[in-house]
Amino acid sequence: MEVAEITSGDYGKPTWCINCAAYTQVDKAEVEKDKAMAVNGLAPGYIGRACSMAGIKLLHVSTDFVFDGESESPYTEDQHPNPIGVYGRSKRQGEEAVMASGAHSLICRTSWLYGPHGNSFPRTMIKAWEAGKQLRVVSDQIGTPTYTRDLARVLVDMIVKDPEPGFYHAAGPDIVSWHEFAVDAIRIHAQQVIGSDESIKVTPITTADWPTPAKRPKYSALSFEKTAALGIQPMRHLPAALADFVKRQAATGR
Repeated sequence: MEVAEITSGDYGKPTWCINCAAYTQVDKAEVEKDKAMAVNGLAPGYIGRACSMAGIKLLHVSTDFVFDGESESPYTEDQHPNPIGVYGRSKRQGEEAVMASGAHSLICRTSWLYGPHGNSFPRTMIKAWEAGKQLRVVSDQIGTPTYTRDLARVLVDMIVKDPEPGFYHAAGPDIVSWHEFAVDAIRIHAQQVIGSDESIKVTPITTADWPTPAKRPKYSALSFEKTAALGIQPMRHLPAALADFVKRQAATGR
């Protein structure tokens, strides 16, 4: 019904539609395949066709999980997707549906999102550390953490630039492991909130030590070069982004 409203004019006559909707429960997707495919795989195509009919351009947000993790350098937009789990396959299906919809579309892949609202990996790590839990975090999965406030700015910049339709990557500039990401988040929180980071201890473990229902790419860093070539500034480096994240978390008392 809401997709139909795009063509009915109930939203007025926008120039762009940004599709941020997604099923993001990576592990649950292994058992909720139909739900993941409906939200991530089919719905983007419906949105794309509605945008095409209404003459509206579409910016669709996708994911690093469309890649298999076998690369040894940041993935570029022209590398062939090869998802290894249901979530990744559903998101790749959504990309293909958008491309086939006839809409003037930008497909923007991003990765390892965290922000001041809702649940996120650094928030979970900080809360666990504050609770005195013994933290063990995977150190052999590598990616590019992306702060949602910085991603929002890049998406707006992309719309302003209005480049040729196609794929673009938008992720943070730092390539780290989940373990390094956790340590950085806790360290910056400890420095800002209690003035010391001497008590931080996070044990690095392997993926084999922390089995999950869904297989994850071991390396899914995304290149920002194509997007930067549009004249769009890269996102803040991880320490600065995390400092802003921690400040905003502290301000809300969450």
